[in-house]
Amino acid sequence: MAIITSSRCIRFLPALALLCLASNSLYAEETPGTQSPTDPLERRYVLGIAAGLERFDTRIKITDRESGRSIFIDGEGSFNLPETQTIPILYGAMRINKKHSIGFHAFSINRNGTSLQVDEDFGRLNVNGSVSMSDKTSFSYLKYDYALFDDGRTAIRALLGIYGLDLDLQMEANGQISIDGIPVQSGTYSEGIKQFAALPLIGLDFWSSVTDRWFIGAKVAAINGSYDKVSATVVEASIRARYKMTNRVSLITGVNYLRADVKIKKTSSIRDIRYGYDGVFLGLDFNF
Repeated sequence: MAIITSSRCIRFLPALALLCLASNSLYAEETPGTQSPTDPLERRYVLGIAAGLERFDTRIKITDRESGRSIFIDGEGSFNLPETQTIPILYGAMRINKKHSIGFHAFSINRNGTSLQVDEDFGRLNVNGSVSMSDKTSFSYLKYDYALFDDGRTAIRALLGIYGLDLDLQMEANGQISIDGIPVQSGTYSEGIKQFAALPLIGLDFWSSVTDRWFIGAKVAAINGSYDKVSATVVEASIRARYKMTNRVSLITGVNYLRADVKIKKTSSIRDIRYGYDGVFLGLDFNF
């Protein structure tokens, strides 16, 4: 389970704290000594840090409010947002008992496109002047896991939770923007989206022991819903490997993938966002 941290995940901390307090009595019901030494779920508390090298793909639909003309623009290609970036990762989980556990996932992006002096066409969109874009979007979730299958070496868990999508995209331009040759903005132009949406999450998480020290896993989660004039469909997946260095410290690595289609139902020129990334991560986690 690889996770990227953001200060915005504090929205979920009160609920997480209540679940932690409630877990102490439930965990005591579990009979000691029943777990295999290679049980992939043997750890009660896990906290990890990692770094992810991600490749982004951002397409933003800009619609003129008066004419209704619209065009998708490429955030990385048209407005010079960094296509790859290394981001810090924080992840954690707590096992309540053999069947139940909780955890959190969060990551935050901080990309700034350099200001460009342009006079060119991007398909149907023409920009004449200077333009820059920033992306400070974050994704997070608080989840509950239920063990569908666990034989001490292989575990399959169902995931249910609340997914936090915190959009923060800003575009600054000075000059003239035209769609299909018709000017839609002139002078200094600023457009942005700052919107948080809490959406339902469902998924599956798989872990298996290869040896006493090596574990492999895969996770897929789907998010679909609407919140405060934002609707989104998100698919997130990862494949992971964990190496148990000591009884307290493990090395974790893997690949991850995310695709999000977001629709904004507000009086803004930005109406649709197709957001995605894929990459690799490497880090350490600690169990207590």
